[in-house]
Amino acid sequence: MQLQNEKIQITLKAQGAEMTSWKVSGTELLWQGDPTYWGRQAPILFPIVGRLLDDQYVYEGNTYTMSQHGFARDAMFEVESSTATSIRFTLNDTSESRQHYPFPFTLTVSYQLVGEEVIVTYRVHNPGETTLPFNIGGHPAFNIPFVGGTFEDYVIDFGEIRSLDRYLLEGPYLTKSGENSPSSKRLGA
Repeated sequence: MQLQNEKIQITLKAQGAEMTSWKVSGTELLWQGDPTYWGRQAPILFPIVGRLLDDQYVYEGNTYTMSQHGFARDAMFEVESSTATSIRFTLNDTSESRQHYPFPFTLTVSYQLVGEEVIVTYRVHNPGETTLPFNIGGHPAFNIPFVGGTFEDYVIDFGEIRSLDRYLLEGPYLTKSGENSPSSKRLGA
């Protein structure tokens, strides 16, 4: 599925409602998923972001398994609506999802092109009667360098940040230690 306006073109797939290409003036901005390094491109992380200890959790006395970042990235979404510059994908709970996540839900992911921007909106609806615990996130990988130069020529600018809290990992898991770094607004070179 492709969306396009006068500035950009993106390609998406129903599996995971994932963006697989993002071109501006013909230049590919999105990582193209080389499985030697990382085969994904821009997965949606739901209903968890990160990894559970031993890929398990206990809810109301029952043990459930869930792989890293949850199941939405591998699920088939329905296309609810689309135009030349927008698309809306929907994922509802199923008997299969309830084996890993025992909650009713509807996850809607929308993409809209506005000028040179791709606006991505996540909406989670709880049709159930109990609290719906979840995390959601995007995990896009960019194809750096975009045009010439080296990786070190690129930075991420977060604007005005007073401090950064850094949480340390032990393997794929958070440790109980962390640290507060001095004020910085740029990562990179």
